[in-house]
Amino acid sequence: MDNQTTTHWKHWIPVLENELAVEMQKAPSPSEVHAKDHILRVLRRCIHLGEKLDADLEILVAAVYLHDLGRHYIDDKAHGTLSALKAEPVLERINFPQEKRATVLHAISVHDVGATPEDRTTLESKILYDADKIDTLGVVGVLRYIRHFYGKKPIDYMLDDIDARWEGLALTETRNIALQDYKYIKDYFAQLKEELGADA
Repeated sequence: MDNQTTTHWKHWIPVLENELAVEMQKAPSPSEVHAKDHILRVLRRCIHLGEKLDADLEILVAAVYLHDLGRHYIDDKAHGTLSALKAEPVLERINFPQEKRATVLHAISVHDVGATPEDRTTLESKILYDADKIDTLGVVGVLRYIRHFYGKKPIDYMLDDIDARWEGLALTETRNIALQDYKYIKDYFAQLKEELGADA
């Protein structure tokens, strides 16, 4: 495989960045914790895992950029199906390879908590799910939980949510990457709960 073939996926990044910006402008209620900074972190992890596991990076890049489109329309953890519906015309508009579109849409539709591990039937869907979920761990995860939940939900809710995300990870490689971040965020919120006491 020549270098041009192995790096072909990179040409989609500026195209998809532009499409994401267009879609965000149309969205009625953009989610700040699912904005471009989140997309770029998930992209880095997907590329790392995709290269390690020999996944299709073209599929992953498209799935990453479009996976949260539905989240800007509904404030619901189960937004994958809506995101896939919003992503389909985008893939058509940019003339994304027809033979890969279904796999992209599958990864998007099953990346949230509304899907079961058994629903994620492709390597790319497992990588997207894991890379997305570990963005709630570590220092960045603390910031995201505080922005999105603090003052609205009890700390126990956040601790349970963190554990659910960790337990749901599909790939051993992801757990290896994210173990320190998982320990960090669990310790942070456990200590915060202890220090706040009844107010937590």
